[in-house]
Amino acid sequence: MKRIELGLLQRTKTLSTVLDAQILYLEEWSALEEDYSVSLSEAIQALLNASLQLPIGNVRADIREVGEALNSATNMMEMIVFHLQSFVPNVKQAEETENLISELARVTGGEKALIGECGGLLSKTYASQVEEFSLRGQLIQLHHCSHKDNLVKTE
Repeated sequence: MKRIELGLLQRTKTLSTVLDAQILYLEEWSALEEDYSVSLSEAIQALLNASLQLPIGNVRADIREVGEALNSATNMMEMIVFHLQSFVPNVKQAEETENLISELARVTGGEKALIGECGGLLSKTYASQVEEFSLRGQLIQLHHCSHKDNLVKTE
């Protein structure tokens, strides 16, 4: 029972450690989420507007300006990718946490079943012990009575 309790406490401590580490990231994300969403929406809108302004047909363009526009768009996309990648490890950690929680739930369920089985076995053991003590008492009484009968016959 003590080993089971120790194992459960160790798993609970591990789970708390993982969850505590994740809570900081979630709180940080909730503070940045609205600004990030607005920035991302504005970047998408700016790219859409820029693509709508591109002339179609027989058009001449300054290669330097087009290059600068493409570089600017590329830099914006790289920044978006960088920010998204900074949250990818957190997603992986969340998946690992989910797996650990599932495993903990499975183990805890198994331990509950074993504890229930152990309680049933202890109850049966107690009933057997009571029956044994009763039978021993009857044997002692029977032995005592037969010993008295032998004493009476010899007198």
